[in-house]
Amino acid sequence: MNETPIIFTEDAVAYSLFKHRLDSNSRLFFKFNHNMSIRRGRPWFYYCAPDVDVIEVTPDHTVIAYELKGSRMRRTVLVDFPAIHDPIGQAVAYLDLPRIYQGERRLFEGGVFDHVYAVCARDRDAIDSGERKLYEFVPIGLMLALPDGRFATIKEAPKNPNQNPSAKAHFLRNLDTLDNHEVHSRIFRSIKQAGER
Repeated sequence: MNETPIIFTEDAVAYSLFKHRLDSNSRLFFKFNHNMSIRRGRPWFYYCAPDVDVIEVTPDHTVIAYELKGSRMRRTVLVDFPAIHDPIGQAVAYLDLPRIYQGERRLFEGGVFDHVYAVCARDRDAIDSGERKLYEFVPIGLMLALPDGRFATIKEAPKNPNQNPSAKAHFLRNLDTLDNHEVHSRIFRSIKQAGER
């Protein structure tokens, strides 16, 4: 009897991260790209390109970003897990995000996040030495998301070398402008549905 393969999509990885890995006392934001729609009379806005899959703000005000890559189903019914190098480009871009603009002018050079992780869906908690070596060259951490809900940390995320403390302070003062991306949002409801499936 053939077992149906588990397709651990990006949304399923996000939901598993929420359920099994992140601090329950943290503030969490999902699929954040900008807060331009919630202006409330303020002249500035946050903008991310690419969008940030998950942002965690811990109780001690550490701000961590997660770039997620899920698996896909091939036509041949095999599960296609992402290559370990797939999330590197986007995760490196997170080191300079979110950008804070007032009109056309960027208010701060450098990013907000203390740490950045790439998270890849995998069927086992191991990578080869060549894959591991790729992460020696970039200031981002690496986790593997496993279908049973476990996460294997392959490399701890170092301190973001491009962080701007003033940008981080601005971000922490204005977390309410990310309301549309929190766990009570429509965005998270669709992530939860996919994760529970």
